[in-house]
Amino acid sequence: MSRPISLEEMVRLFKVRHATAHMFKIDHFSLLRKHGIEKVESSVFDLAGHKWKLSVHPNGHTNAKGTHYVSLYLMNQAPVYDTLTYELLAVSQLEPKWHTHGRDEYETNEELGSEGFREFISLVDLKKNGFLIGDCCMFGVKFHGIEPAKPGTAESFSLIEKPLNHRVTWMMTMFSSFNPGNVHQSNEFVVGTRKWRIKVHPRGSMGEKDKSFSVYLSALGFVNNAPKTKTYARFKLRVLDQVSRNHVEKTISGWLGAEPDDRHGFADFMPLGELDDPYLVKDKLYVGVDFDFISVSNYC
Repeated sequence: MSRPISLEEMVRLFKVRHATAHMFKIDHFSLLRKHGIEKVESSVFDLAGHKWKLSVHPNGHTNAKGTHYVSLYLMNQAPVYDTLTYELLAVSQLEPKWHTHGRDEYETNEELGSEGFREFISLVDLKKNGFLIGDCCMFGVKFHGIEPAKPGTAESFSLIEKPLNHRVTWMMTMFSSFNPGNVHQSNEFVVGTRKWRIKVHPRGSMGEKDKSFSVYLSALGFVNNAPKTKTYARFKLRVLDQVSRNHVEKTISGWLGAEPDDRHGFADFMPLGELDDPYLVKDKLYVGVDFDFISVSNYC
């Protein structure tokens, strides 16, 4: 199947025609299933005077007949003091229509919550009926009975394997001059749409103090006005063997929060007793990170 118009034009027309809607476009949809990512969330968006997120579960639910479904939910990010009429959507890429379960009401809710469908659309229908083309699909929400304040909004989410600059190495020269009781950090670097730093505790952090060399990857701010949303990544933290290339590497994966300085890593990355030749040579140590894949979000 091929689209009658470009994706860019499709998104533009959606925003013009549906001013009280938000579209969440997912590229490389098959990679979410491949890597077992249970759900992806949009950034926070404003509609109907409230703040929301969309949550898509690509491996959502399998019923008793073995049919696989994608789940879709609308989540309020602040208290809701009105009853609002909304409609969850999967947008066709063949014609101006969408798959929906009809209109529903989001009731007054002072707590953070969600409403939606565990069996929103089957994978068979997603692929067969023009909702998934070129490994891209588009979901969304539209509110009814409210006055549009501006054109609709849209964002894209994609998972990128081996992104540009996926391998970064920090050369720590004069390692003996680093205060062993402090945390030390690399310069900022950019992978995906986010800034990062490698952080080390030379004599260990938390329960590994005076036992291990601790290494972390810290997520910072965003670049190019990218949506401020959680980032999913799988990466290896590394201490390089300068003699025989038998590097110490440990892999970790998960979501890093949108707020700056969320970090993933290992307090027990390697025993302090092993932090010597061939890793520490002539008072120089190389610490690095290698991204296997990372999520990237952009407005569109």
